[in-house]
Amino acid sequence: MSDTIPIVRNFTNADMMKIPRKVITRVLLYIRTLEVLAKEKRYLVSSRQLADITGLSDVQIRKDISNFRKIGKPRIGYRTGELKRTLQNYLLQDRKVRVVLFGVGNLGSAILRYPGFLQNKIKVVAAFDVSRLKIGKKIGGVKVYSVDRAPEIVKRLRGDIGIIAVPKESCQEVADYMVLSGLQKIVNFASCPVSVPAKVQVRNIDFTIEFLSLFCDSPK
Repeated sequence: MSDTIPIVRNFTNADMMKIPRKVITRVLLYIRTLEVLAKEKRYLVSSRQLADITGLSDVQIRKDISNFRKIGKPRIGYRTGELKRTLQNYLLQDRKVRVVLFGVGNLGSAILRYPGFLQNKIKVVAAFDVSRLKIGKKIGGVKVYSVDRAPEIVKRLRGDIGIIAVPKESCQEVADYMVLSGLQKIVNFASCPVSVPAKVQVRNIDFTIEFLSLFCDSPK
């Protein structure tokens, strides 16, 4: 078990373009699982063990990890910490994702207080709201600014992703502020679509649809 596992570094954006989104989503699940295993001091893990935890097949897991060239040893498995770092370095290239939040209501406040971001290389750097009672305060260590300062603050803090957590009647206005601020990746929790330029990516997350979709999904 003293054999070392080669770590692949210095991945390029061209490398990332070759990996399908579904694979990236699964790899993020592997990273989260490996974090838990590392905390439990489980220093080696096999694809079969990862399969049992994640609910995926060990064949799928080995295929996904093979995208990162030669990692692991037959009949030994993967070194937990090194595999986690390899996958993280590939996806994030040692960067911390800088997030800005629009809307500090119940959902927005919960997002600001979510402790998992600190473990997953995600940092909320600013929040925006229209309420004078919230502007200037800190929630979860994040300062709340007036929404009309978004273009200035987002650019200064180099925000990567914007989160919409406002009522649906305000979501298009917020999306416009995000585009004006230079954000090109948006996660939309409002239960309505938004219109943005073609270069801007939007991921819509509707809890009602997600729950009902899961409820109606028949077992394969």
